[in-house]
Amino acid sequence: MPEAAKRSDDVADAAPDLMRPAAVNDDAVRSALARHLSRTSGSRTEITSFGRKSSGFSWITYAFVARSAEGDRKLILRVGPPSGLFAPYTVLPQVYALQSLAGTGVPVPALVSSEQDGAEIGFPFFICAHVEGEVPAPWAASELDPEHKRAIARQFVEILASLHRIDAGTTPFATLQQGEERAELRAISGWRASLARPTARYYPLLDWGGRWLHDNCPQPPRRTIVHGDYRIGNFIEHEGRITAILDWELTHLGDPHEDLAWAMMPTFNARSRKLYGVLERAEVIDLYQRASGIAVSDRSLAFYEAYALYQAAAIQMCAVRAFEVDRFNDMRLAVMASQMPSIVRAFERALEAVA
Repeated sequence: MPEAAKRSDDVADAAPDLMRPAAVNDDAVRSALARHLSRTSGSRTEITSFGRKSSGFSWITYAFVARSAEGDRKLILRVGPPSGLFAPYTVLPQVYALQSLAGTGVPVPALVSSEQDGAEIGFPFFICAHVEGEVPAPWAASELDPEHKRAIARQFVEILASLHRIDAGTTPFATLQQGEERAELRAISGWRASLARPTARYYPLLDWGGRWLHDNCPQPPRRTIVHGDYRIGNFIEHEGRITAILDWELTHLGDPHEDLAWAMMPTFNARSRKLYGVLERAEVIDLYQRASGIAVSDRSLAFYEAYALYQAAAIQMCAVRAFEVDRFNDMRLAVMASQMPSIVRAFERALEAVA
């Protein structure tokens, strides 16, 4: 029997088409942005200092200045392109995050405007205030003072605890809970579907492991707002303080252990088993428990550490498919294929630890 035929039939047909190759014309975006802000502000707006801030695989980020009779505003535009790694995109999770968390213990940029249908710009987008500071790169952090890193790492954990203490039922996040199925189970099903596509390379352990994760997902101690990509590199730091948590596109209501496990992955900590290379695992857990009031379950944390590696493997395969099948011309995607063996081996060890 062909390898592809051995895969889980219940998820193979559900695999979405993730790539829709298309170019985003920066000049067209800039012109449309000026029209949008002129309309929404009621004042003629000119766009200056317009340029891309990143060349990521997902949302496109632009920094610019909106100049009007009221003065200059430094703003950020994020666009969900049809060729993005996880297209089609929705702005709603990020918009809900910026709306709900303003003025809380979780620092976020101020929301200015958004459109899900992207009628004016052509793609889903949102605009937020520019936040001063730098985004730390985990792999370059060795040059930073260890005490500085410890202070930032502790803030990072305390902010996560603040997020998980928020009553989501009183915020727009409540609308993210659709139907009876838990968000984490929907996510596992989605990654399984992605890995089951005929164009994906077949790894028997991932096939079996995805089913095991779905069937053995623990009940959460409470349902909290989960960031979904909470890690070093997804925040802005300025003068020794974390001034904004970024990248809320995967936010949902779920198990707080998911964020904690993702944050501690060595991949996001320059391959160190210490958070930001300075906080030991036990110290992270102790600080989080005291700040959040949530008791950390060893088994739930081990489960979500395995799930984090499974999700990482699925993302890698999405990237490889984008390069090999959809002709997304970015060599960084091709390189991801070489990382799969080490991720699968780590996933096997994580499964053994929790199964």
